[in-house]
Amino acid sequence: MPKNVTEGQLRNRAAAQGKAKRAPIRLWVKARFLGFRRAKNTQTCSAALLKIEGVNDHQDAQYYFGKRVAHIYKAHNSVRGSRFRVSWGRIARAHGQNGVVIARFRKNLNARAMGSNLRVFLYPQRFNN
Repeated sequence: MPKNVTEGQLRNRAAAQGKAKRAPIRLWVKARFLGFRRAKNTQTCSAALLKIEGVNDHQDAQYYFGKRVAHIYKAHNSVRGSRFRVSWGRIARAHGQNGVVIARFRKNLNARAMGSNLRVFLYPQRFNN
């Protein structure tokens, strides 16, 4: 490599030749935190309702049962050099027939998180024997 060529110039040359770097494969699906499971007068804070992108019925939701869910948020104080925190949970079951699922988290999600995006990871993978 010539000394006067920078890394950015090499990247531009690779892109011009059609050898651009690809983005890494995303191992998660977007989901939206709708709220908590509830009745008329009571609310179950341990059961969070999630709407997963591209899931529109009960059969599609079954694939995600047991998958891990992460709520990533930004805190005010830095801990170990990062302001990002993560709450982990799992998808437990479907809620109704239109693709909404119930997730249970190690610590219940904060009500402030309603409407925020979550990540549904595509593991652990279940195999049908």
